[in-house]
Amino acid sequence: MIPSDCFTMQHKLLVVDVEIRSTLRKRTVRVYKVKWWNLNGENVTKLFEKIKRGQWRLEGDSNKIWEKMAECIRRSAREVLGVAREESGRMKGAWWWSEELKVKVKAK
Repeated sequence: MIPSDCFTMQHKLLVVDVEIRSTLRKRTVRVYKVKWWNLNGENVTKLFEKIKRGQWRLEGDSNKIWEKMAECIRRSAREVLGVAREESGRMKGAWWWSEELKVKVKAK
């Protein structure tokens, strides 16, 4: 408050600095990708066996059957091969960034 003689006793001049922050946060959608590059050697047989033992209920509409089969394959692939989270802030297409290259860049 700023005391002043030009105002009556009931009124005082009030100066306020206000900073308004946005309370809304951006929701980030995380994308999980199956590590299909792990599909080699022993993982091929593991995935095949897991899909073969899957819950195959061939009842109803062909679209429902297709969705059930696709979901079973996706779930089995996630369990056997693993998933990688794709983040928006990271370099995309950095599959070539090997441990050897990291050591050389760090040394430089």
